[in-house]
Amino acid sequence: MSKIYLCSFADMRLCLSALRFYRQAKVMQVFDHIFLYNETNLDKDFRDVMYSKIYINGGGGVTRGFGYWCWKPQVILQTLQQMNEGDVLFYIDIGCEFQIEGRERLQEMIEEVRENGIMGVQLAGDHSEKMWTKADIFQHFGVLNNKSYTDTKQIAATFIMLCKTQQTENIVQEWLDIFYHHFELVDDSPSLVPNDECFIENRHDQSIWSILNKKYNMINFDGIDFPNKSTNLAQHPIIATRNKVFLNDGILSNLCEQKYALKSITSLLHIFGRFHPLSVTRKAARALKALLLQL
Repeated sequence: MSKIYLCSFADMRLCLSALRFYRQAKVMQVFDHIFLYNETNLDKDFRDVMYSKIYINGGGGVTRGFGYWCWKPQVILQTLQQMNEGDVLFYIDIGCEFQIEGRERLQEMIEEVRENGIMGVQLAGDHSEKMWTKADIFQHFGVLNNKSYTDTKQIAATFIMLCKTQQTENIVQEWLDIFYHHFELVDDSPSLVPNDECFIENRHDQSIWSILNKKYNMINFDGIDFPNKSTNLAQHPIIATRNKVFLNDGILSNLCEQKYALKSITSLLHIFGRFHPLSVTRKAARALKALLLQL
């Protein structure tokens, strides 16, 4: 029987949100393995190459999306490498919420992913591609005048669901290669090719994922299946909220002044990205959570 995996990413400022996400995902009792990545357990070669894309002023700050979301295809690939052929992987943004009432619907979604191989989520509302993807990307993929790309709705990168096959790995690798070789397509630099008059902003990783989604004719869930709030809990196992709590430098400094908290934070680093955290590590994470809740 194939296994079900879940992965996400949260830099260390988001450790509270990562703990909340992990707890909610475990309660669903659907995922066999949960990978939570941060800046400490990304592949070293990837970190070395992307350092200047993630950090600014010699590490004094970070760019949008912690490197324009370059880590997203990377964490998906790192997780796929730990999986067997036919296993199912859900990538879900760390700000999303799980609803236990929708567990049965989540299992139905898993079966749909098995049938289709790889799936995304089409954005609801007025989100045509040309509004949210700069023209240089269309030009790069040879679809600048192809309305089946430019005039159709953008596909969200908030949720990505796939079975492990050589084809799906290749698609994710193609996505990652854009960050390695054509970073100007995903950052906020102006498009050299004139944008459509309705253009608002480039959506970085999402713009590339959306084009690849259309290139490979993927079947997608409708955006209404992943609302930003829910009135029908049984039909909505995952809510597209942005429930993110950032710890600022002051809070982190105060925590690190406490020996007990420092040990807990160190142990927490070892939780992210592991299949089976040791019991002592789990205990340390619970202690850290309790401490932070008192702030």
